Amino acid sequence: MPNHMARQRMIDNFQDSLRIVRHLMKFGVEEFADAIGVTRQTVNNLEKKKSRMSATQFIAIAALADTFFAQNKRRLPALKAIVDGDENDSEFETSFRDDSLLKRWFEGFIDFGDDNDKKFAEDEEDPLWTLAREYKIFLDAELLKTEDAETFVDELTTALASVREKAVMSLRSIQQLQAEATPKEFDQAMTFIHQMRTNKVLNIHGEETDPDFRDTVLMVFRRFRNKYNLCLITPDEQLARDVLQLNDDNGLEIKAGFVAAGAVKFYDEEPQAVAAEESDPLTNPEDSFNGWDEI
Repeated sequence: MPNHMARQRMIDNFQDSLRIVRHLMKFGVEEFADAIGVTRQTVNNLEKKKSRMSATQFIAIAALADTFFAQNKRRLPALKAIVDGDENDSEFETSFRDDSLLKRWFEGFIDFGDDNDKKFAEDEEDPLWTLAREYKIFLDAELLKTEDAETFVDELTTALASVREKAVMSLRSIQQLQAEATPKEFDQAMTFIHQMRTNKVLNIHGEETDPDFRDTVLMVFRRFRNKYNLCLITPDEQLARDVLQLNDDNGLEIKAGFVAAGAVKFYDEEPQAVAAEESDPLTNPEDSFNGWDEI
């Protein structure tokens, strides 16, 4: 039976991750508020930690979450990773029992029986889950200014959090976006970057002295293609084609994708709409750039 301190830890952990959990369940603020019987302002205050989540609010949200994830089992590993995080306190253990928040909360008061044979896995049809688990994902900051960015960022964040991995972004990519995008577009992109950094699913590498984004990406992919499966997600099809040309029999797999309707799609290996240029990646891939010793 969880004691008072363990229950408070459950509440605090859930409030810390409330916004991303809400997005994982695909609820808007108003819809979420209606489902748990509170106001929109209450949800905003809880997510921004302007007010502290009560036990009653936690139970209502836990009931909603248990119901949702019973019907969306592929997302359950992400929920567990997000809510429990790096908890390794033997006195606390976890916020779940048999994949349920409510069972853990009421453990000792109600005999729920045994239900330990449930095993849930990520949806293999969703490429983000595979990428998060098996690839180092590089993001072009340019894609964060698009209309599809919010859904993509939320999905990517939950997928990466579920396997405790981080995407990679080049500082040069952010600099070039700032120079080329409108102030509104750049502000939107920075909001998403901040969101991913806050949720610990994004690393930014590089220095202001790096070459342009294209050459930086090609240099980094050439350097690390024998160590990791690599994937670049970019709206720049020509850059994607250049990256795909780095695939060879001696390295691990390289992919290139773009975002459409909030989901990741992959460029074919062969050029289609855009012909590949007769351009060679950096001829000196062993040149050292600060900030790229590891990714």
